[in-house]
Amino acid sequence: MNFGNLPLIFINVLFFLLGLFLLYIGAELLVRGSSRIALILRISPIIVGLTVVAFGTSSPEFLVSFIAAYNGNIDISVGNIIGSNIANIGLVLGFSALLRPILNLKEDVKNELVWMAGVSFLFWFFAMDNTVNAVEGGILILGIFLFTGLLIRESVKDRKKTAGEDIPHIETGWKLIDGLSKKSKIIVFLIWTVVGILVLGYGSQVTINSATAIAEALGISQVVIGLTMVAFGTSLPELATGIISVIKKENELLVGNVIGSNLFNILGVAGPIALFFPIPVKDTVIWSDFPIMLLFTVLLFTVMLWKNKITRFMSFILFFGYILYITSVVLLR
Repeated sequence: MNFGNLPLIFINVLFFLLGLFLLYIGAELLVRGSSRIALILRISPIIVGLTVVAFGTSSPEFLVSFIAAYNGNIDISVGNIIGSNIANIGLVLGFSALLRPILNLKEDVKNELVWMAGVSFLFWFFAMDNTVNAVEGGILILGIFLFTGLLIRESVKDRKKTAGEDIPHIETGWKLIDGLSKKSKIIVFLIWTVVGILVLGYGSQVTINSATAIAEALGISQVVIGLTMVAFGTSLPELATGIISVIKKENELLVGNVIGSNLFNILGVAGPIALFFPIPVKDTVIWSDFPIMLLFTVLLFTVMLWKNKITRFMSFILFFGYILYITSVVLLR
């Protein structure tokens, strides 16, 4: 490794710490804003996690993958999608549940798990002929509209069930906000959510760029940087949101974020990319990385259906499995 450029390394370390701070601020705003909107509108937190939070935290995957495809680096796109889905389950859910086990989730999560497993296998099936073409991309895009429509229908049912209940009083610690009307509070919390998403996106970009610069200054190869930092970096918003969610005991928001992000990565990222830029998929990806992604998916699916919770032991298996996967990619490719 080259330690000759220490001033550059020091500057990028400062930017890296700044990026982590922005990730914390963005996650804090996103979790606070979205969870309060769910309470006011009587929407299940898992539905908010599956939609607003998941789509927001998946924006880095979309930008990185689409720009890579536009520049002709399609391999980065499909690798980023698969790698991010593995990271969401192994890293985000595994590490977050290590901090605090995820218990007593609602039965609604099982339907979304079926969707996640089904869409993951469908994506693998489409890639079997070494290409995900425009027609298959269109099918994936239709899938996200169908899934979102079903979630909207569920949220309407939830609101009807609780129509006669009083809206719980929501304290923010800010007298100016606590004294506002219901509609004004929704606008404030929506602004928090949107700002949180924007700060998460910018924070993840600062973190990725600075970490990459540090690695390059130390003489670490571009291959290792791409296989580890890009996939890890685009999952940082989910990780930051997950940690804040478990600290605040918003377990449904965390699980909804992971499931929704994995669905969006396939339906909302791979779908549009394949529609405009047919995605070539190498045999090593089909028979190595896809099975690992499906293994994590099936493992989560089985545990949640069987136990309806994620213990520290199970979270350790998920997290340790992710570390093993990253280590094998770095050492064997």
